[in-house]
Amino acid sequence: MTTPRVIATDLDGTFLNDAGGYDHRRFDQLLGKMRQRGIRFVVATGDPLDHALSLFTGLTNTAELTYVVEDGALIALADGTILASRPMAMVDWRAAVRWIQTAPIMADNFLIACGVTAAYTELASDSQRFQASRAFYPSLTSVSNLSTVQDDILKLDVTWLRDDVSAQEVAFNQKFAGKLKATSSGVGGFDVSLPTVSKAAALSQLGDLWQIEPHKMAAFGDSGNDLAMLQLVGQGLAVANAAPELLANGAALSLTNDQGAVMAQIETWLV
Repeated sequence: MTTPRVIATDLDGTFLNDAGGYDHRRFDQLLGKMRQRGIRFVVATGDPLDHALSLFTGLTNTAELTYVVEDGALIALADGTILASRPMAMVDWRAAVRWIQTAPIMADNFLIACGVTAAYTELASDSQRFQASRAFYPSLTSVSNLSTVQDDILKLDVTWLRDDVSAQEVAFNQKFAGKLKATSSGVGGFDVSLPTVSKAAALSQLGDLWQIEPHKMAAFGDSGNDLAMLQLVGQGLAVANAAPELLANGAALSLTNDQGAVMAQIETWLV
């Protein structure tokens, strides 16, 4: 494999191990080597910016990171400077919230509206689910009615306490075709954003900014919201624990996220 000029990776299930962590010293050293060779590193995740930033606090080479968060709806630099933002129209995301909350096929879901300023939910702040969700959404705020939120909403995070929600994803996309799109998040749920928003689109935008063609990029992923990104780049790599549709799509690594697949592959490029 040729050494890419841009390396992008999903976080959960891909770069991060099963405990949600990584070898900080090993990665910091790799970031330093990538900086010396002019290789850009992009964190591409469905998580919000504050959570993504917190994962890399304290690294010597943190400034070298670029963040594609909320599944591509927001692009930011390591200092928090926002390069691009793609919120949904208020009328559309509010209509989606009403339908998600009332349609029989969508029953028993947990719903979070992810804004530029904070994340919002109707879950009670003292509930177990609320507290668990704060691990991924540090700014999570409990509101009595999501439709009263005035923040620009980038994404809706919809999850269930079961694995297969493909029927719900199909139903949503039929209902809101042309306006909003649901994409599997790989954790018993899906994320809703603009149809034109994706990790792939954001990475392509960064390529235009940096004047680096997609075929000179590499990307790592494990679930449905990574597929378009892996298809865009010259080297799209699925970790060994990835969803079947990614493993069937092309190149798959022999290591899992828990075995440090992403850093191991980067090390082969930097030899």
